[in-house]
Amino acid sequence: MSEEPLTLDPPGSSSPQYTTGAHRAAVDRLLASFRAVPPSQTVRLAKRTSNLFRERARTTAPGLDVSGLTGVLSVDVDALTADVAGMCTYEDLVAATLPFGLSPMVVPQLKTITIGGAVTGLGIESTSFRNGLVHESVLEMDILTGDGRIVTARPEGEHADLFLGFPNSYGSLGYATRVRIQLERVKPYVSLRHLRFESTAAIEAAIDRISNAGEHNGVRVDYLDGVVFSATESYLTLGTQTDAPGPVSDYTGQGIYYRSIQQRKTDRLRIHDYLWRWDTDWFWCSRAFGAQQRVVRRLWPKRLRRSSFYWKLVALDRRYGIADRIEKRAGRPPMERVVQDIEVPVDRTSEFLDWFLEHIPIEPIWLCPLRTRAVDGAPARAWPLYALDPGQIYVNVGFWSAVPTEPGAVAGATNRSIEDQVNAMDGRKSLYSDAFYTPEAFAELYGGAYYDALKARYDPDARLLGVYEKTVGRR
Repeated sequence: MSEEPLTLDPPGSSSPQYTTGAHRAAVDRLLASFRAVPPSQTVRLAKRTSNLFRERARTTAPGLDVSGLTGVLSVDVDALTADVAGMCTYEDLVAATLPFGLSPMVVPQLKTITIGGAVTGLGIESTSFRNGLVHESVLEMDILTGDGRIVTARPEGEHADLFLGFPNSYGSLGYATRVRIQLERVKPYVSLRHLRFESTAAIEAAIDRISNAGEHNGVRVDYLDGVVFSATESYLTLGTQTDAPGPVSDYTGQGIYYRSIQQRKTDRLRIHDYLWRWDTDWFWCSRAFGAQQRVVRRLWPKRLRRSSFYWKLVALDRRYGIADRIEKRAGRPPMERVVQDIEVPVDRTSEFLDWFLEHIPIEPIWLCPLRTRAVDGAPARAWPLYALDPGQIYVNVGFWSAVPTEPGAVAGATNRSIEDQVNAMDGRKSLYSDAFYTPEAFAELYGGAYYDALKARYDPDARLLGVYEKTVGRR
């Protein structure tokens, strides 16, 4: 650990320069590119990168030009709000807000996730036990709809239906060009406590207790997530903001954050480093590329030790089938990719973990509690395309790896079994990765009638691919 001065501003950072004029010009280019797509062809984004783990729909049509929609328009320190272009990454957004002692209420774990993507595709992090999902801190959105309009959607008014239905629509209803979000005040440092548990039942009980109380042993908890290494070794990490100066750890170099959870009971990070603690090693997935081996790590350039670079390696593997070729040469069957985030009610967490650890050879596993957000005593909103019980604490369970396929097994056998288990436990599954639902099951789980009404109103000519077709139907 090292001593650092009291500061919120990450070294070398500066707020992106993005003016109202630049934003208007970017929107104009977007609209022009929309009009250039032939009416007979599906509209898509001209976007080279993605945080999706499923194959994107292929089309020969020219894509929408979103290249200019990448900045922060304004940060209102008094109102605790920010206006952000839809393709702005959270890395740039955080760089713009932290100098003011402010942060988005939920900051997804990976730097290149965009604000628009996190709203339409759902975003979660360790503040979600008190702040809900990313879209629950959105105040209004400008959205390019499938019929070529830019509409402003708010919780009330003419486009309130789209405001409520945009989360979990995955660009099938439109694309956000501007998002106004709520911010919260933050302190320069985060003190961490790593609590160990020796059974899944014990960690389930602790998640329930701490999420409801907002404290542990009399100390406030601002951030809460966990890691399961095995049925008898799991941890909750409790983060508490502080402005008291002191030594801090740095996990952007040789240290590996998730391993530190096993090695120490307490820790301390700058707020900037805490928010991006998972990005350096893509949680723990960098091990697949050898980046956690001591010699390789020393030689691996620090600037390339981040999720966006690992994504490029994954893209190369998909393009050339490198992993499958290696397995074939070794006389082994191909691997099935199992990359998922699911939510189950907190009182089913132990049951799901026990089943998963017995049947699915993947570890570690990430845990992140969440609860839909109620503000100033008002009831939490209902989000039709990802309906969660407002009175219920859920636990997001994240697992990202691959498992051997069984000869003769149906395609996606492991993913299908996980879907079945989640459904049996009254849970939900994020749609950023492989899914295998029937149209009927999908409609029941993901707001079918409400979605159909939105599609008819905002994309009557089906210029945008439907949400089922984007996430499941290609199978």
